[in-house]
Amino acid sequence: MMRMKKLMIKALMTSLIINFGIFFFTNAETIYAAATPVTINTVDFEDENIIVNNNGNSKIYFATESEAAKDRWDVMPADTGATSEIDFSWVSPTSDNVIKIKGDVDPTQQRVVLPERTKKLEISINYSKMSSLAKDDPIAKLLNIMSTSGTGANPIDFNDLEWKKGESGKWKDINELTKGQLEKYQIRGTYIYFRIMAVNDETSATNPSPDGSKGRRVSDEVKLKIAKKATAMVVGIDGEEFTANIRYGKEYRVTVDGVGPTDWIKVMDRSVRELPLATIANDGSNGTTIPFKNMFLEIRDYSTARTASSKITEIELDDQRTLTNPIVEGDAPDGATAADPNIYVSYNGVKNMVITIPSASKELPYEYCVVKSGDFFELDRVRWSSITKNTPVKILTSKAVEGGTLYVRQKEIKSKEATRYTPAVAYALASTYVTHTINYPSIPETDKATYTFVKQTGDTVTFDIKLNVLGKKPFETDIKTIKLGTKELGYTRTYIPVTPDPNNTTIEYVMRVTLNSADLENMTNTYNRALSLYYMNGTIDKYTVKLTIKNRTPAYALTVDIQPGTAGATQANVVSTVPTGNELVYTITDAEIVDKYMEEIIPVGSADAFTNGQNIPITANRYLTIYEINSTTRNIVKYRSIQITAGDIG
Repeated sequence: MMRMKKLMIKALMTSLIINFGIFFFTNAETIYAAATPVTINTVDFEDENIIVNNNGNSKIYFATESEAAKDRWDVMPADTGATSEIDFSWVSPTSDNVIKIKGDVDPTQQRVVLPERTKKLEISINYSKMSSLAKDDPIAKLLNIMSTSGTGANPIDFNDLEWKKGESGKWKDINELTKGQLEKYQIRGTYIYFRIMAVNDETSATNPSPDGSKGRRVSDEVKLKIAKKATAMVVGIDGEEFTANIRYGKEYRVTVDGVGPTDWIKVMDRSVRELPLATIANDGSNGTTIPFKNMFLEIRDYSTARTASSKITEIELDDQRTLTNPIVEGDAPDGATAADPNIYVSYNGVKNMVITIPSASKELPYEYCVVKSGDFFELDRVRWSSITKNTPVKILTSKAVEGGTLYVRQKEIKSKEATRYTPAVAYALASTYVTHTINYPSIPETDKATYTFVKQTGDTVTFDIKLNVLGKKPFETDIKTIKLGTKELGYTRTYIPVTPDPNNTTIEYVMRVTLNSADLENMTNTYNRALSLYYMNGTIDKYTVKLTIKNRTPAYALTVDIQPGTAGATQANVVSTVPTGNELVYTITDAEIVDKYMEEIIPVGSADAFTNGQNIPITANRYLTIYEINSTTRNIVKYRSIQITAGDIG
């Protein structure tokens, strides 16, 4: 019975084992029949993983192509879910590699190509194109990219890149690197890293079986230095010649009177050392007659293919000061203060010109220059002289030449920072100018001559002084004193045609001066001695008018032969020869003519002409006087007065 039970248990176990075996092998065949070869879902070059579809396989085998040929496989359990990740970061990126993959159920192998990393990548920035970008534009136009990746038809370009700032920065989309971002980095400088970004080979409708050949590894990093922008330059403004120190290699833009700014304007001419403000403003202003409006200037070194533009220098210029008051001809009023805005010009005869500016001071300096007649005013050639006081400034005639033009303006004012004791001073360009044609007044003119005064003859000395010429004012209109040596002489004067008007240039005025004869009578005899004429405005003439004072000269005796003439007449003969230029005349008087002097004149009509042998009607006891006189001046040279008796008459 016992044996029977053992046999029955054994038979039952055998039946179970047989049935279990049949069940196991039946299900194994079902499971195997459900499994398929692993397939490639994605070759992920970003994370360096191969994503495989498990397809019912519980184990995943992978090996390099050479290892697979030797049946040396690495194995990993399939990940939970439909796919598994195979890391390939261990594979060298410097050459092409092939990885083979299979499952444990279906050993069909899949082949995955891992292409080598890009061997060469060079990137540079062309800063010269920077101005063509808007602030939010990516810097695609600026980058020069050279790479061994890509083809002629499909080269590596901007959109294939990614970037980060510094070694520890986060890799970012290349389109996030904008012009504005780059300009921020240029403030202090930094390093930017670039690389060609990885491209995954993914399953898609057009790529049902990815094998890695359509993907790309990430490239090596390229380190690019973003240099700190060059320090803003010092740009000088010449407020005298109205130029800015903007030369070749620089660019500028300007806002004029709130309008602008203009586009950046490059200075491309190598010969340029400075630019006129008139060129920069470009609105017709010139600084001399048309004032500059307020300007805001921005200047920098312009960018090139290798270097970025420098930091910007900013210069703000206020409206240029304008002189509007014309120059006033004449002396400044007594006690004129800084509140008087006028510019006064007067003349010290023809010695010098005098400029007086009551408002001139160290805080408000003026300056002047003179351009000769026929020359042109050239701002970069004229030489200005400063006036910083309310005092007359004399300019010699050699500099302030007749007919030239005087230019006056307010001088450039340099800016100064405030101190404990003084306020800040704002910069100011030199002002526009006002002009005055230099026209010296006439100084008195007297013909050079020597006048002779003969004592005891009732003689007078009279001479004319021409005070001006047409078109000019008379500088002098009266005499203060006349001296002969140290002796002062009295005089009288009259004006021809009228008393002078110092401001009237349409009349020529003459002053006729007659010296006081009584004063001359008391003077010591002198020969050809200059009179000193002192005029009211300071002119002194010590050379023109000369004076001879002398005593009378007795006339010589004339030898005359008398004999009876025709009835009732006497006949006279002058014995001496009458020289050329002289002539003979006679008079008949009741008294003898005596004490005649050579300074005396026989007026025309006061004596009759005489010729030798002439019969002269006369009565007894009267006096016949014959004179030899100068035919031109009629001065007596010789004479003889003879009483005619009855025996002398025929």
